[in-house]
Amino acid sequence: MKDKWLTFFLGLLLVFSCAKVTEEKRAQLAVESYTEGMRAFANRDYKKATEKLKESLKYIENLTPSQIKEIKMVLGESYYLSKNYINAIVYLEDFLFNYSEARESEKVYYLLIDSYMKVAPDAYRDQSYTYIAIEKAKDFLNKYPESPYKDKVLEIIEKAEKKLADHEYLIGKFYEDYGFYYSASLRYRDLLINYPEQISQADVLYRYIKSLLLVERQAEKRKKAYKSWLEEAKKSLKEAKTDEDKKAVEKRIAFLEEQINRWNGLAKSSKEEGIRLMQRYKELYGENNYYRELEKLTKR
Repeated sequence: MKDKWLTFFLGLLLVFSCAKVTEEKRAQLAVESYTEGMRAFANRDYKKATEKLKESLKYIENLTPSQIKEIKMVLGESYYLSKNYINAIVYLEDFLFNYSEARESEKVYYLLIDSYMKVAPDAYRDQSYTYIAIEKAKDFLNKYPESPYKDKVLEIIEKAEKKLADHEYLIGKFYEDYGFYYSASLRYRDLLINYPEQISQADVLYRYIKSLLLVERQAEKRKKAYKSWLEEAKKSLKEAKTDEDKKAVEKRIAFLEEQINRWNGLAKSSKEEGIRLMQRYKELYGENNYYRELEKLTKR
């Protein structure tokens, strides 16, 4: 019996001993990984720095709050400096969420804004990241009006707005090329209002006026389609067998007539606005080739 109790206590002692060694090993690994990661960062070996610092976070309970803070910042900066901007955004956002009032947050915020701008695609594609970069850049300037990063942030805003202007211009030209002149005119109008410094105003104003004058052409195509559907609806009304069917067809007829009237109004108001703006274009740029082309459109 005594031998059994002795074996039991020896087993417990072994378990606790192993647990103690394991905990000591975790603490050792935390310190070693942290030290190696920071040394690698200082030596500009950002790949090794990220590997070691991420390793150290596996033993986060053995790190001090200041070490955890430093690791998160250095991870973000390491990814940024190695041009891995997606991962940089993850760690920089994490740092700002947890340490928004830290003295390092100003630098981190700038790196985050630049990272968003770096991952923003060319003007042909979705510009969600560009909008985020602008939003955060404006917030940065409000928060740090005297920042040494101020000029760089202003440059990012300028670059971002130029990209948005190019994006809107390409959309407008797409609509124009495929005959959606009314939608094109709205894009060109918004460019003139929102991005006057980022565009060629002579070119965009010409395209705006041209699109306005050609809305009439688009309207004729749309009205032709609506009139065809309207004739079909009127035939269906005669064939309606129940009051419910009749009401449904009458609603469709009302909608189609409304659309025909809408396109009549759009064609008329767009042409009037286009002709009015031609005088403005002539005053600004003279009777150049663009102006003469617009004149031809008014005579068709």
